[in-house]
Amino acid sequence: MQVNSERLNDRFRDHGLDAVYFFYGDEPLQLTECVDAVRRHAAGEGVDERIVFDAEVGIDWPALSVESRALSLFGARRLIEIRLGGRKPDKNGAVVLAELAAREQADDVLLVTAGKLDPGARKTRWFKAIEQNAVCVVVRDLKAGALPGWLSGRARRSGKRLSTAAAAFITDRVEGNMLAAAQEVEKLCLLVDGQEIGESDVINAVRDSARYDVFQLTDAVVAGELPRAIRVIRGLREEGAEPVFVNWALGRELRQLASMAAARAGGMQTVQVMEKYRIWQSRRRLVTRALERFKLDELSALLAYANFIDTLIKGARAGDPWDALEILIVNATGHTNFRALLANH
Repeated sequence: MQVNSERLNDRFRDHGLDAVYFFYGDEPLQLTECVDAVRRHAAGEGVDERIVFDAEVGIDWPALSVESRALSLFGARRLIEIRLGGRKPDKNGAVVLAELAAREQADDVLLVTAGKLDPGARKTRWFKAIEQNAVCVVVRDLKAGALPGWLSGRARRSGKRLSTAAAAFITDRVEGNMLAAAQEVEKLCLLVDGQEIGESDVINAVRDSARYDVFQLTDAVVAGELPRAIRVIRGLREEGAEPVFVNWALGRELRQLASMAAARAGGMQTVQVMEKYRIWQSRRRLVTRALERFKLDELSALLAYANFIDTLIKGARAGDPWDALEILIVNATGHTNFRALLANH
């Protein structure tokens, strides 16, 4: 059953906790919020034990199958999370996922998450089995025209009213990024005493804020401005930012650049590429220069290193993710040898 991410809480209210959930797509804010909602409602219904299998560090699918059939040591219901990320399950994994999704009278709750899936993956047996038996949510970026309404809805849930002008101002400032937009609204709901948040409130908050943010960082990286990028990332670290969001923002930017580079290599004109990937007019010159500075294989190496940083953040490998992020930034601004980037990890 397909459910809009904004309606997931309504599903909990009307139907309680379902046996299987499947969330997939490339928008991390909605994915995180949907997963948190399942965990919260599961805990509220007495599902206290959580078991996590992460494809980024490797899943032993036969062991997962055995674990799913075993009873909890305490006889309690469990939340079994399977995080596919950007990886597709192998043959064994596809069989196990299909079996888990189709099981009957299961006490445990199954939560499967994945990144963006190509059309081929959506035709597989495992996907169809999950789609048929799960509450499915596809998480994707909103179109610019839908973002103001989405922002107003988030403000209403915090007891505030966001004016049309304020919503438009935020939408233009974040250039379609939902995570940045949500953070802006949350900050304004805390700062503004009255019930209505107007355009002047947004402007004053921007003027008064001296905080660093990940979007200043990605802009500096795309522009090739190493000193500014290092200053911003160290500011983020000092302010207690989570490295997972920093790495997500950099990876997202690099992934889009790699896709655009591949499109240009395939013969698409730059103007067409900008339209296809919905690059805002104010950023087109910056992005074009980045595409001229990087080769496709260099962008692929940067993305591979961002994936490596993800394993550091998750504790699957030893190392300081902040140091690795600075190495990524040095490379991403074009100040070292791309081909040596992956040599030591």
